[in-house]
Amino acid sequence: MDENYLSHHGILGQKWGIRRYQNPDGTLTDAGKKRAIKQDRKRASKDRSLLSDEELDARIRRLQKEKQLRELTEQEINRGRKFTDEALQNTGKQAIQKIAVEGAAAGVGVATGVAVKMLLNKHGWPTSMP
Repeated sequence: MDENYLSHHGILGQKWGIRRYQNPDGTLTDAGKKRAIKQDRKRASKDRSLLSDEELDARIRRLQKEKQLRELTEQEINRGRKFTDEALQNTGKQAIQKIAVEGAAAGVGVATGVAVKMLLNKHGWPTSMP
């Protein structure tokens, strides 16, 4: 056989992209077994009457743990958000005080609006709201 020979060992008549989940004798392939388990889980989650007591208890415990985790995570986020808000407020107050001091020194003979606009432009802040 030539070294540049290309051979294909697919399944005769099978379409591209279609997976085969059954062997010719009707038994499930490994992929078919995984798929069947996944479908059973999906079916059981929709129809809870199919669940055994143990499975139902396990799902309830799982949901309770997820709820506890969500509540704890929200508390951590709220603490971080509070810290960030306070830091931003302090920074904003300092910036406004700086502008006011510079404006008072620079704007003795200039109208207030013009002085504020000049200072805002100096610090790279927008002079008008969108």
